[in-house]
Amino acid sequence: MDETTKSCNLFKATKSCNYLKFLFRISNKEKFWMELIKIRSKSPFSGKEAHNLPWFVQDIVYASILGDGHIQKQYLRGDARLCLEHGEAQEDYLRWKVDVISPFFGSEMKSRTRPERPDTTFFKYNSHVNAELTDIYYDLFKNKGDEGYKVDLRLKWLNRFTALGLMVWFLDDGHLHPRDREIVIGVHSLGEANIAKLRQYLKSTWDLDTRVEMSKQTRNGKVTYYARLRFSTNQSKKFIRAIMPVIPRECKSLLYKISMVYKQHEPQQRWISDLIRLTPFSESEIAEFYRDKLSNKLFSKCFPNVKVIKKDLLYIQFTLTSKDIVYVLSENDIVQLLF
Repeated sequence: MDETTKSCNLFKATKSCNYLKFLFRISNKEKFWMELIKIRSKSPFSGKEAHNLPWFVQDIVYASILGDGHIQKQYLRGDARLCLEHGEAQEDYLRWKVDVISPFFGSEMKSRTRPERPDTTFFKYNSHVNAELTDIYYDLFKNKGDEGYKVDLRLKWLNRFTALGLMVWFLDDGHLHPRDREIVIGVHSLGEANIAKLRQYLKSTWDLDTRVEMSKQTRNGKVTYYARLRFSTNQSKKFIRAIMPVIPRECKSLLYKISMVYKQHEPQQRWISDLIRLTPFSESEIAEFYRDKLSNKLFSKCFPNVKVIKKDLLYIQFTLTSKDIVYVLSENDIVQLLF
C-alpha cells in the first residue's frame, strides 16, 4: 500500500471516528434538532453532501460565511481555518455551532475582550486548519486580481442548503422588526451581483420574495450606507416557519428573532400556536418571552393556562402524566414545585 492510499484511508477513518463521536454526543439530547430531518428547498440538490462533510456541517459552514463568520487562509500553500465570533448575548448560539462542527475541525470556543470595549465579552472559535475548509474556500472565493479573493456566490452551493442553512444565515445576520413584523438581513459585504444571485435563489428554491433597501448609519460623523434584504410580513412568516423545526433547543435566547408580536388576539394566537407546534420550546418558555410584550388581557387570552399573580411573576399550571406541575417564573430563574 503506497503512502497516498494510507493517507486517504487514515483521513476516512478519522472522519468516521469524528462522526461517531458527534452522534454519541447528541444521542442523549432530548428533542435535539439532529433527528436529521432534512427540510429541503425546491432544489433537487438540497441536502446533497460535498467536500467529504455531512450535509449539516456544510450548511453551518457555508451559512456562517454568508453571515458573521469567515474563512481565513494566510499562506498560498497552507490550509484554511474557519473563524466565528459572537457577542455575549449569542454565547449559547455559538456554543451550539461549535458543538456540532468541532468534531470535524477541532479546537474549542474561547472568550475574549477588545481594547476598545474592555467591559464587553466576546466569544470566538478558530478551527484548526483543515483541507476540507480549503476546498470550501476555493469554492466560495474567486481571485479578482488587485482586489484579492472575494466571495463569489454560486447557485451550485446555494442549492445544497436545507432549512438549517437558512436558519444559521438568519440567526447570524438577520433581525425581525417587532412593529412591522418584517425580516431584514444584512448583505452589504456581498456586492450587487452576489445580492442578485441570492435573491434569485430565495425566489426559485424557497418561493421567497425580497427587496433591497439601503440603511444609513452615521459613526464619528461619517455616513455609510449598507445594503439589506427586506422581507414583507407574509414573506417573513413563510421564512420563519421554514426554519422553526430546525432551531436548536439550546438557542432559547434567540426566541426574539422568530417571535412576532400583534395587538389582535387571533393573529397572535396563531403565531404562538406555530411556535409551540414547530419549535422545540415549551409553552412556558414561549410565555416567559411574551409576558412583557403583550397586554395583560391579550396575554391571558393567548396563554389561558398562565395567570399573572404579580407584576413580575407568572403562574403556570399544566398536567404531565398524573402530576400537576407548578412553575413560578421570576426575572432571573424558574422554581419548579412538584405536588
